[in-house]
Amino acid sequence: MLAVVVRGPGEYGVEEVPEPVYGDYEALVRISHCGICTGTDRHIIAGKEHFPYLAPYPTVLGHESVGDVVAVGSSVRYLKEGDVVLRAMTGALPGYSSTFGGMAEYGVVGDARAIAEDAPCSPVRLPRPMAYQQKVPPDFDRAGAGVFITFKETLSAAQDFGVQAGSRVLILGVGGVGQCFVRACKLLGAEEVIAVGRRSAPLERAAEMGADQCINSAGTNIASAVREAIGGGCTHVIDAVGSNDLLQQGLELLAPGGQLGQYGVPPARQMTLDWSAAPAGVSMEILAPQEHRVHKLCLDWVRLRFFDPRSLLDAVLPLGEVHKAFELIEDQQAMRVTLTLT
Repeated sequence: MLAVVVRGPGEYGVEEVPEPVYGDYEALVRISHCGICTGTDRHIIAGKEHFPYLAPYPTVLGHESVGDVVAVGSSVRYLKEGDVVLRAMTGALPGYSSTFGGMAEYGVVGDARAIAEDAPCSPVRLPRPMAYQQKVPPDFDRAGAGVFITFKETLSAAQDFGVQAGSRVLILGVGGVGQCFVRACKLLGAEEVIAVGRRSAPLERAAEMGADQCINSAGTNIASAVREAIGGGCTHVIDAVGSNDLLQQGLELLAPGGQLGQYGVPPARQMTLDWSAAPAGVSMEILAPQEHRVHKLCLDWVRLRFFDPRSLLDAVLPLGEVHKAFELIEDQQAMRVTLTLT
């Protein structure tokens, strides 16, 4: 089968690789689409100093996949042929590691419910990624699957971060993740959401997602602009990029007792903050998504048109044009791109 393989820093492309083998509690999936994550996928291609959890090269890329179940293992009870599922992954293949492995023609999902039911009386345990491999309706917009997954991630992270009615939220970065955070925070009832970015087009899209104010950081004093917008400081600041400089600025813009959240992954996870500049009683969290918790809610919100994944999708390209897809992202001509595998 064909898959996007990374062989070394900056060295990637479409290759023929072995098909994955599925176990008793797993299903084989014919993947139809896979979104490109502008954070993780680019970090994996850049090298280990940019993504500390990188599996050894060569590795199969991608984690925003959607496809159809084509075969099931003997112990599978809650998946069947024809089901449409998210996040199918190759797993480790002979001669290849898997950095998730969703950019491939075939992948595997686990029957999480069956595994959880049988775990007390068997050695089977539920691997964490399997909790995220949920079904979607047959008419689900597959091209928007990557954006939908990002929205689930950001919504669950914002919920766990305590964003709610009355919150005053500053979001640093307005790429695909930042835009989804804007929408998630507004749907959770945040009183004020301010988005900060460096480019006009993403800021305009953040405004469409519901940002109350958008600040272009190019040539603007962010601190002054935010303080003017939110006089008493922010209850929550979210770094959607992965930047120590942004975290430091955000820390100083919190209200006393406010919360600083890091979602973007900085290079090598190095973090250096001057806490002497922090208001009293502030705290910091690494925002880890628990997207399975909000899966049904997000499906409902899409159905009710509270969120449209397609509105944040810039391009859909065939797998063979993976280099063009990343070039569009690097050249800032696109923020969200989906690859088709069928």
